[in-house]
Amino acid sequence: MEIRQLRHFVAAAEAGNLRKASESMNITHPALSMSIKNLETNLGVKLLDKGRSGVEMTYAGQQFLKSAHSLLRQIDDLQASMKGNEDSPTGKVRLGIPYGLNNSLAAPFFKILSEKFPGIDLEIEEGNTTSLGKLYESGSIDLMINYDVVEKMDRKCEPLYEEKLYFVSAYDPVLKDIEEMDLKDLSDLPIVCSPGTNAMRTTLERYAFEHKVRFNFLPDFQSAHASIKIAEAGLANTISPWDEVQDQVSAKMVTARRIENPSINRTICLISSLRGMPSRAVGIVVGVIKEAMELARKEDRLRGEPVVDKV
Repeated sequence: MEIRQLRHFVAAAEAGNLRKASESMNITHPALSMSIKNLETNLGVKLLDKGRSGVEMTYAGQQFLKSAHSLLRQIDDLQASMKGNEDSPTGKVRLGIPYGLNNSLAAPFFKILSEKFPGIDLEIEEGNTTSLGKLYESGSIDLMINYDVVEKMDRKCEPLYEEKLYFVSAYDPVLKDIEEMDLKDLSDLPIVCSPGTNAMRTTLERYAFEHKVRFNFLPDFQSAHASIKIAEAGLANTISPWDEVQDQVSAKMVTARRIENPSINRTICLISSLRGMPSRAVGIVVGVIKEAMELARKEDRLRGEPVVDKV
């Protein structure tokens, strides 16, 4: 088994098409196909099934993809570490982060990395909480920021911030200076919020059950961005953390009132793997994430209480 065969397999599996994968790897289609065939022969299993529209992973291929990602990441980290030194560390780290939170942290990330760790290549994958969870489980990202995540044996879950949620509606000059509203007052108000395993919907349904509040959820486009646009147009309301609506509040496009009595909270968590030793680049990025969050909080781009302050 060769490193290039691993890269060829990963490219084909993720593209779902050998021709597209060969173009991305800058090799011929037949050469890529032969490389993957040799890999399957060495492993003694079928990794990809060819179809009319492309290729699909077999069950063995799905399992092997996780290991291939891990192996290639270790190889890339090792190569990067050989190029760097203690004063100027290098390496590539893949971070999964929710859309709204990235909106608040992108500038602090850039500032800290460019000033202190220019050799660190931080690759950010934005997504909703469900898609980020799938990326992490597949091994496509090294670190993940998510909400109210439970610990598992193979991963570390570090609570960072406890953030309060806001009731978001169309801009109203009468309400713009009212900072709070009671949870019970949300009863029966039309609300758009993505259903299913979405972290926000799970949090709201839990609070509704615990406090006997009825939320009037309307069908929506299963997108936090779309939900805010719907609220902005005055068609319904939504519930969001401050980082998702701060720009719209400043532009007088929406009104955001903090939900209290009781408040609706959720915990921002940093997820990392407990398998093996993390690379030095990963350790540095963990520190950068915490520093960036504190900087964003001071700039009022993130509203939350650091969990460590509670200890």
